[in-house]
Amino acid sequence: TVPAGGRLAALLLVVLAWVPGGAPACPALCTCYVSPPTVSCQANNFSSVPAGLPPGARRLFLQNNVIRALRAGTFGPSTVTLWLYSNNISSIQPGTFRHLPALEELDLGDNPHLRVLAPDTFHGLRRLQALHLYRCQLASLPSGIFRGLHSLQYLYLQENGLLYLQDDLFADLANLSHLFLHGNRVRALSEGVFRGLPSLDRLLLHANRLVAVHRRAFRGLSRLTILYLFNNSLAALPGDPLAALPALQFLRLNANPWACDCRARPLWAWFRRTRVSSSPVPCASPPHRRGTDLRHLRPQDFDACPEEDEEEEEEEEQEEKDEGGGGAVAVVGTPGRALGRPGTLPAAPPSAFYRDGLPPHDLRGSQPRPPPPSRDSRGPPEDEVPLAAAPRLAPALLPLLALLLPNL
Repeated sequence: TVPAGGRLAALLLVVLAWVPGGAPACPALCTCYVSPPTVSCQANNFSSVPAGLPPGARRLFLQNNVIRALRAGTFGPSTVTLWLYSNNISSIQPGTFRHLPALEELDLGDNPHLRVLAPDTFHGLRRLQALHLYRCQLASLPSGIFRGLHSLQYLYLQENGLLYLQDDLFADLANLSHLFLHGNRVRALSEGVFRGLPSLDRLLLHANRLVAVHRRAFRGLSRLTILYLFNNSLAALPGDPLAALPALQFLRLNANPWACDCRARPLWAWFRRTRVSSSPVPCASPPHRRGTDLRHLRPQDFDACPEEDEEEEEEEEQEEKDEGGGGAVAVVGTPGRALGRPGTLPAAPPSAFYRDGLPPHDLRGSQPRPPPPSRDSRGPPEDEVPLAAAPRLAPALLPLLALLLPNL
């Protein structure tokens, strides 16, 4: 007869033999979760991505560290969600994200040392639905940087230092619904800047330095419902650019130096024939109309103005001169690209990527940098059991032990 102690030792050997030998360990100072496979390494003062990330992890939380650089081969192909916000990232090696075919959300926001992105940084991310690049120090975006991102629905570019947006920058984003560009330094919107965005629903351009909007800048945005242009330097919108927005529901134009002379007539006429929820549009000039709402001007206020047909002819002539090199500042453009089919993707759940709707600081424009989120503010759900707190045995073997041990 085998002694009880010997039977127990033999049983433990059998159980341990059942534990998968290749099960990856959790990186030091991180917490790993079983389902879905998740690694949380947030707020640990890491200066680089910790070694030994389980290759099968689907969610990687690395925010609120001091990571300086990202290198190719660091992240596994199973990664679906990758949070790297609130670090010190200043460089991203080419190919870092190239072999992540399952990636759906990438958050690189709040990295104030990230000033330059290579044109192919995001190439190959065909399933990416949300890209966060807010609150970095990007002064420009290279042509083609969003090429091939046909699944992208949410693009956060607010609170950078963007000076201009070239034509066809977003031309491959046929399924994009939310584009956040507020809090930058953009001065003009050219004719092709939003070309290729037939699914766009929300466009936030407030708190920039806009002085000019091309009359065809919004052409093709037939599904746009929300447009924010407040807190810019716009005195007029010549050529009736808003006429290209048949679905528009909410418009904000306040905090601009609107000129309520003949230049205001196209916008005033648009308001008369459109039913849209709008902010006030206070006049800044001429002096006798200062403070008057542009929407409330009267037809006789434009009696001395030239006929609209004459105005349009003059504007078209000026555009032809500008295009022919008549001294206007050119906006660098890129050739148009074939677009994906709009509306072919199911809409992503708003709670997944569109965080907290429109927070108050987004509505007011650029604000001081807020403190970083708390350690667990965006971590995994509390009901998930961390692997680090459980025995290293496979969970499915625990009921077997419970049945066998009382018989020893």
